[in-house]
Parts: sequence; C-alpha cells; structure tokens
Amino acid sequence: MTGPAVPRIDPADLAHVGGPPIGEAVTLSDGASTDVHVAGPDDGAVVLLVAGLGQQRTAWPPEALAALHDAGYRTVGVDNRDVGRGHVHAGTPFDLPRGADGWPQAPYSLARMAADHVEVLDHLGIDRAHVLGVSMGGMIAQRIALSFPTRTASLTSVMSTTGARRVGQPTERAKPALTSVPPHGDRDAYVAYQVELQAIIGTSGAADPDRAAARARVAFARGVHEWGSARQLLAIRGDGDRTALLGGVSAPTLVLHGEDDPLIDVSGGHATAAAIPGARLVTIAGWGHDLPVSHLDRIVPPVLAHLARAG
Repeated sequence: MTGPAVPRIDPADLAHVGGPPIGEAVTLSDGASTDVHVAGPDDGAVVLLVAGLGQQRTAWPPEALAALHDAGYRTVGVDNRDVGRGHVHAGTPFDLPRGADGWPQAPYSLARMAADHVEVLDHLGIDRAHVLGVSMGGMIAQRIALSFPTRTASLTSVMSTTGARRVGQPTERAKPALTSVPPHGDRDAYVAYQVELQAIIGTSGAADPDRAAARARVAFARGVHEWGSARQLLAIRGDGDRTALLGGVSAPTLVLHGEDDPLIDVSGGHATAAAIPGARLVTIAGWGHDLPVSHLDRIVPPVLAHLARAG
C-alpha cells in the first residue's frame, strides 16, 4: 500500500521541518506502509524518533535534529499510522466497532504502533536504538521498551504519561486540542487551525506563527486525514493504565516534562518516572506542550547527557 499523493512543496516551506517531505516507503508486516527518513552520521548510534498525536515525522525541529547529528547520532523518523504518508485506516468514531465499555475500538493499538517502529529498524538493519518519543510518542516509546527490551538502548519519554487517568490530564482550555477535528480539505483553514493550536498548548511567550504555519503547510501537503487523530486517541484510550507494566522497563530512562504543560500535566511525567525503576526525571519551568526553539537549550542537553550515559 502506498501513501497519499504528495504535491510539490515550495522550498521555502521546508525551512522549518525535519527532513524532506518524501522519504523511503517501508511496508509493514500487516501490509500497511509508512514513510521513513534517516539522517546523521552513517556510523552513529541510532535515535528512533517517535512522534506525537497527529504529528508527522517532519514536525521535529531541525535545530534539535542538528544537535543530535552534531553529537554523532543518526536519527530515524517515522510517520505513525493515520498521519502524513503513514497508512490511513478506515472508520470514523461513529462507525467503528464498540467494545464492552461502549467505546469505539481503534483499528490498531499502541502496541501495534510500537511494533511498526521496530519493523522499521528491522528493515534498516538496525539491532538497537535509543528510543525518544514525545507525547503519544512517549507512550509508544514506553511500549517499545516494554515489548522489545533487547532493541532498546535507552528510553526518553518526553511530555508524556502512564495512561493513568488521575495524572497527566489537560487543562480546560487545552481540552479542545484533543476533541476537535482539524480541517482537512482546505489548506489555509488547516494552517490557521494549527497556528491557533500551538498558541493554546505551546510554551507561553514562545509562539512562532511563521514556523507553525510552515510546518502545517508541509503536513497538509504530505497528508491530513480527517479522523486520523481520533483513531490515534482511541488507541491511547485502549492502552489503559501502564503504571504497573512500566515497572518492567529495563532500559536506562529519562523522563522530560514541562512544568507548564497544559495538554499533559507535569504530573504525568512525575508518575512515569516513579513507575520506571531508576528513571531520571527532569522538569523544565515555563515549558508547555511543544518543542520551541527558545527552550531547546534546556531541552536538548539533558537528552544528550542521557544518551551518552546509556552508551
């Protein structure tokens, strides 16, 4: 299966994204396909980048990628299911089958998404990788560390949570970011939506509308799918509370979280670190739910130090 058609993109729009819009198509074991981009030194230890809810592999700040590459690491970016050039599943929340609790059941699980990333490593001939995930990507990264311990050189869980409902909850103002359906048929409307979303969930005082708009234009061109984020949210809900399971993580772990995160409260980071044996927790004052350039000098160094300690 191939991803959606990709129109030509103005090169100016690529100034703020992590890699070219079209990478290598990789077919997964269930016949789905994803898009993969590898960058950095050929002989570098690999950092597998796991993106968050509704985010494409092009969403990583190029400055953060450059810091990893300059430190000698090779990065692997992957489109999750239902975003960009990843496989687009069928079914709105209204016509998906219902579980015993009455909720719609996602056509895939976080565990399946974790397996997708390991299959990409298989395709690339990579035995082990440092796994770094943000938000939903942190949850998938946790699943990778749990299900594939020998493939996980280290775990970095960024602005994520355990799945326990008592922690990591959004503020009232941020809740629409999880429940609204992004515009998908009009590029200008989609770009405006993403710029407004970043202003709501992002770091206070660090909004960069031009960068958010450029990233959104690239995302729209690569593929925006009306119910994709809703299906991903159902996968998150279906995964439940991982707190007890996380006691089985054996990889060296860094938990990184903003103290002013409005989408996943910092309590989610505290709970994640408490659940994983030996995990190191770093919280950063003033940081919201984004990766702003203004804060990368505080976000990236702990990650590089963690990767160096893990070896």
